[in-house]
Amino acid sequence: MGSNLDSSAISSKELMAKTGISRATLNNYISLNLIPAPSVRRPEEPGGPTKIGYFPQWVVERIEKIQEMKVSGMRMAEIAMRFTEKEPGEEEERPREVVLDFTYQSIEQIVFPAILVNSSWEIIWINQSAEKVFFQESVREIPSSANRNILRLFLEKGLLGRFKNWKEILTLHLRLAKRDLSEERVEQICRQVDTCPLDELKELWRGAEALQERPITQQNLVLRPHKGKSSRHTVFSSDFREGTLLLYTPVNMQLDQILNLLMGREKLVKALLSQRIPSLTSLCILAGRLESSLHLRTALPPHEYFDLINQIILASHQCFKNHGGTPGRSIPEGVVCFFLSAPDSPREYLHSAVQCAQALKEIIATLDKRWKYKKVWKNTLQMNMSIHCGEEWLGTIPSSLAFDFTVMGESLIETIKLSEFAEGGSIWVSKKVIENMSPADRQRVEFGVRLGTGKERFISPGIYSQVRELLSPETLQQRGLREISNLAVTEIINVHPPEEQDF
Repeated sequence: MGSNLDSSAISSKELMAKTGISRATLNNYISLNLIPAPSVRRPEEPGGPTKIGYFPQWVVERIEKIQEMKVSGMRMAEIAMRFTEKEPGEEEERPREVVLDFTYQSIEQIVFPAILVNSSWEIIWINQSAEKVFFQESVREIPSSANRNILRLFLEKGLLGRFKNWKEILTLHLRLAKRDLSEERVEQICRQVDTCPLDELKELWRGAEALQERPITQQNLVLRPHKGKSSRHTVFSSDFREGTLLLYTPVNMQLDQILNLLMGREKLVKALLSQRIPSLTSLCILAGRLESSLHLRTALPPHEYFDLINQIILASHQCFKNHGGTPGRSIPEGVVCFFLSAPDSPREYLHSAVQCAQALKEIIATLDKRWKYKKVWKNTLQMNMSIHCGEEWLGTIPSSLAFDFTVMGESLIETIKLSEFAEGGSIWVSKKVIENMSPADRQRVEFGVRLGTGKERFISPGIYSQVRELLSPETLQQRGLREISNLAVTEIINVHPPEEQDF
């Protein structure tokens, strides 16, 4: 039997020489299950290594096919999917139990289904394998994050018509979702789908036992499609700050290999966020620019200038976090923050942005006092702020340390321009923000437009004005504000906490 195996095998050294691939590439093909693991034994030639790996002869042709596919532009994940079916003549030579190895894998090379959902259970990353198994279409092309809710997609097009055991599949996910969602929210998602069996879903939700809070959970899953063969999987879920990662692994994969992948959490999260699906999102944007009577870059030594700017940015980011905002890419001597609409409180984000601006104004005033004492100067530090809202594409852009959130569209441009319009530490907000607040939130906000000149200036409360009505045409041109000349705005005078409304 040994001689028959020898006559039909090729050593790893010969294989690499014949195909021109490196040792790392060879190991990568093994880990992706593109070729079998070698049979390790003593070579016949004396004087060489004591052990060497041998592969079946058909592996040469397989590697050549892989190289042709790569040249044609195919990604490794697509190539791996092409070879999931055994080719003629390979059955006897392949081991029955395939063990995947993540040593050389990145997140893009995972060939089994994988999905990352946020706390609202909206898909923010998905690989092609998961799209093919569960949805049979590109989820990445769905523009609205709300429409990418995994439960909604399961109910709308994923499970009911494709799997005999759709209730089992849905229950598994409901057990995980119970840690983030309420029954009311799940019912709300169901009502958005015309074909959703609401009564059955309620029964499944109430019967699904929530999983205990653990860094990593494990559940067994059998997929029984109406057409085709059933397949057995182990579903691992791992909780991150950004959401929950779901891995639908083959049942024969070893647990320690999954743990090795998930334990590299920082690297894994960076890889996932680099491919975060851009979403058309309702959001509110706060932009702030530092104002000073001195030209700080020339008035301060470099180390003090950077110390001041860092203090402002760090204090601002903490303020953003306290009010539920997400810091975006900073602007020169300024900051940007995004406040996102939430399904359970769709208008609260608007008031959160206004509250945050008021709090940030007080923080900058404290920093101003500290630097007055430190430098013994009459200079005044102020943050000119603007708030605007809209529906824009939200995505991530890589930086050297992490991934910065940013948006595409006019809303961001107009917000930054409005911050350039603001002066004297004022907070200006678009009419759209105020009008879209809930009535209770709007009552807590004092706003208006300052009219008149010099000492005769006064605040006319509760009104708005277009930017072009507040500046002369020459000033609009000089300050580069023509883009927002027709934007209706008002100044925030004060924001009252809820208890101050009980007169």
